Amino acid sequence: MKKSELLRIKSLSYAYDEKPAVSKLNLKLFYGEKLGIVGASGSGKSTLLKLIAARLQAFEGQILFEGVDIVETRNDRVPGHPDIALMSQDFELVPDLSIEENIARSGRHLSPTALKRYLGKVKRAFHLQSIKHQKVRDLSGGQKQRTALACALISQAQLLLLDEPFSQLDYQLKQDMLEFLRLESSGKSIIMVGHEPTDLMRFCDRIAVLDKGKLISVDDIQGIFHYPKNRKVAEMTGMVNVLDEKTRSQLNFKESIFRPSHVFLKNKGDWSLERIEYHAFGRLALMRFKETDIRLWAQLASDRSYKEGGTWSLEIKKP
Repeated sequence: MKKSELLRIKSLSYAYDEKPAVSKLNLKLFYGEKLGIVGASGSGKSTLLKLIAARLQAFEGQILFEGVDIVETRNDRVPGHPDIALMSQDFELVPDLSIEENIARSGRHLSPTALKRYLGKVKRAFHLQSIKHQKVRDLSGGQKQRTALACALISQAQLLLLDEPFSQLDYQLKQDMLEFLRLESSGKSIIMVGHEPTDLMRFCDRIAVLDKGKLISVDDIQGIFHYPKNRKVAEMTGMVNVLDEKTRSQLNFKESIFRPSHVFLKNKGDWSLERIEYHAFGRLALMRFKETDIRLWAQLASDRSYKEGGTWSLEIKKP
């Protein structure tokens, strides 16, 4: 079944003081799709969201929303689009209102019963119960960020743009909010910008990679994780081992770009285990080939014990 397009971006360009921020960018989003965008600082991610939200006007190109150029619905007095909501890194909350009042203000379209139900859910999920009556001006950055996301999710907009929605949150709170977002956003179209690729891979259907204002890759999660287009894409989307052609040939590996989870430790061999590190997703081992400077990372199986100094053979396997 063919998917219907909600958004299509054609040859989009924008610059600040003649310095390109977005360059000849083409992208599309389908109804109900979740799209993640990654890229280094200054790659144009936030600028792209502002262009889509009609907060900025492109120098060249088009943004079609449901087939209509957003320039036709743009209001120069109040920049924005009525069916596109942006949660920016500035949060854009009313400082003299409380957390609860800000959320209620964004949910004016709901019935009193529905608004009360949403407030109860979001305050529990975002850990806002004890501070719900505090004025926004007195909140920390992380508390403001949670409030801004709660306001964004209650919006009637068909398209929700989230710019670094978890950047100021601790690990467990971020997991709770990601789960809430997954449950509450069913059927919604969302574009999310983030620096942490694992957050985007957990939530999104596809990932787009920006580099210096240009779109260099867009793919589904399996494709971009297992078979990234090139080294730049691989490094932007998670931890990765990269071998030059000479080293790949020397090791007799078929792959030159692969994740630690693609590396399997087998029987005794020419690789020594130099160091073990613990990460949120498990243990990683830094492996060294013989007495050379060739090193790579392998994810260790959870049901086996490993010691530094042990020797192994390695196998690279992708699905």
